[in-house]
Amino acid sequence: MSLLQVEDLAVSAGDLQLVDGVTLDVRAGEVVALVGESGSGKSLTALSVIGLLADSLKVTGGSISFDGTAFHGASGRDMTDIRGKELAMIFQEPVSSLDPLMPIGAQVAESLIVHGTATPAQAAKMAVDMLRRVGIPDPERRAHQLPAELSGGMCQRVMIAAALISKPRLLIADEPTTALDVTIQAQILDLIRDLATQDGTAVLMITHDMGIVAEMADRVCVMYGGRVVEQGEVEDIFLRPRHPYTDMLLRTIPRLDHPPKQELFAIPGNVPSPSDWPTGCRFKTRCDRVTAQCNNRPVLGTGHHRTACFHPLTGESYDRFA
Repeated sequence: MSLLQVEDLAVSAGDLQLVDGVTLDVRAGEVVALVGESGSGKSLTALSVIGLLADSLKVTGGSISFDGTAFHGASGRDMTDIRGKELAMIFQEPVSSLDPLMPIGAQVAESLIVHGTATPAQAAKMAVDMLRRVGIPDPERRAHQLPAELSGGMCQRVMIAAALISKPRLLIADEPTTALDVTIQAQILDLIRDLATQDGTAVLMITHDMGIVAEMADRVCVMYGGRVVEQGEVEDIFLRPRHPYTDMLLRTIPRLDHPPKQELFAIPGNVPSPSDWPTGCRFKTRCDRVTAQCNNRPVLGTGHHRTACFHPLTGESYDRFA
């Protein structure tokens, strides 16, 4: 059974629909990667799940359930009771997400104290230990510093520590390793993977980095234009992509075995704005397989590997990552 279930989610800003019919699920102990270009609706989907949409945005359709209980429309108090304990999120902009007037150790320990899972003294000790685990040097001293005294990369690690300290049942990680060097990035990804494999945490990971997807994900959900265009096991997505957009995303990855000085592939065109969504298939303005049929809306298929496309790729010869 899925721990998180999102069905036909719609998010709007006034008359503009930004997320349109998103369906996905995450099981306990599983890492699901949500991928796509900026503006595809990934972060809005995540913020809808954790109940932190801006006041100007509204969930206008669909349902969200956690462990079998629907919480779309839950009161602020109900969400506070589970947010930080059952659900946690690593935000994309850590500097703006941290309280500038609170020492970082207190911010990391806060969820333990608020939810009564540790005494203040215990929480302070656990916070220092978690700061050490995410690669903060001299964590006993750093715990008393304010965010302004830390670099952007350290603030990112503080945000990760705050999200992981309560061992949440569902972790949403929005570009969790942005601004981190490769050594710390590997350390953080190992921590997140350990949460999934050892503690059974369900992880919804939002990333642009297909290398992280290949390393971390069990399943992949590809979004474009506020819609899900393909879902499947990570091996199927990388080796047998069906949607032309997924195929183009994979073709943008540089290859060490390509001839030197070869021009890198770029997806033609730009993501349309929500005020200018094409009718039917939203990728049709950038797709090389478009026909008149694409003026209708494609429906996401069924099964373990699903795609919303009238002209899917067959996938027999996709050996670029084999």
